Amino acid sequence: MFTAKETPILNIREAHNLWDLLNSKYQMMEKMLIYEGFIHDLDLKAVFKLTRKPIEKNIKILEQELATYSIPSPDRNRAAVQMQGVSDSITDEYMAMDVFLYFQEHVENLLDAFYSCFTNDGVRKMVMNMTARTLSETGGLVHYLRAKGWMEKPPMARDTFHDTTERLSLAEAAALHDHLTYRYDTMHLTSIFEAIVHDRDFKIVLEMGLGHLKKQIKRLEKQLETYAIPFPKRPGIFTLTPKNTRFFEDDTIFRTLNSFMQGAGPKHAHAFKQSTFNDDIRGFFRDLLLEEMEVFDDFIKVGNAKGWLNPVPRYIP
Repeated sequence: MFTAKETPILNIREAHNLWDLLNSKYQMMEKMLIYEGFIHDLDLKAVFKLTRKPIEKNIKILEQELATYSIPSPDRNRAAVQMQGVSDSITDEYMAMDVFLYFQEHVENLLDAFYSCFTNDGVRKMVMNMTARTLSETGGLVHYLRAKGWMEKPPMARDTFHDTTERLSLAEAAALHDHLTYRYDTMHLTSIFEAIVHDRDFKIVLEMGLGHLKKQIKRLEKQLETYAIPFPKRPGIFTLTPKNTRFFEDDTIFRTLNSFMQGAGPKHAHAFKQSTFNDDIRGFFRDLLLEEMEVFDDFIKVGNAKGWLNPVPRYIP
């Protein structure tokens, strides 16, 4: 006997995030249609048309998600915007940079939706894929804006201490230092937790996490060495085990690490946003971010399987 496929559970935070992402894309679509009536540069007009295509694709995906879970839809953007005449008060540079800033901020919106998605694995994966595409599109806009001379050159780090021809902005150098510091601290904390957890599966997960962190630390140390950025202090090797570990519950340790990983999202997004000068470093931070999203996705699945995540109220249409 045929039975209808049951719709996966969605929590109230995930339902709002889907609505909010779609509303943001509707508003951006209308803004771009308005701007296209003021564009003077033919290259920019072509770039805007290309940029609208992935937004339109994402709108269709999100509309389908809202329909699947019976979430009320926000008002759609106008299908077209008719402008009377052409104004010189809105420059091509202003419009291009405004769209670029939207893409930068939208990366953070997507990450906020991703890192708060605990219940529905399909929605979390959809947001992760959308984030990867948005990162790629943002990188493409950086190349275009620099080619046009519209991207401001940020303050640069000194480069008199090494032979490489590549240079870094101050923000890029600071981000590399911050990320290595963050991973040193994360490795130290994870080492402590790995020594005291009781659940064997959880211990294996933490051991795998430590291996992943060590690889990332080596890559970051290589970047700091290449650009002659002073290293932060490394924490000592954790070798002691508390005598009485019964006070440390595995579910509490899991949620503590989960909160730590959630806090990493904005740090990665901020580093990517500020890396507008050195293409290699921007790609490096993009890769780190996507790797961390994959790790978080797996981590949440473990927490759900163990029942260690506090359930968010279910969305009921």
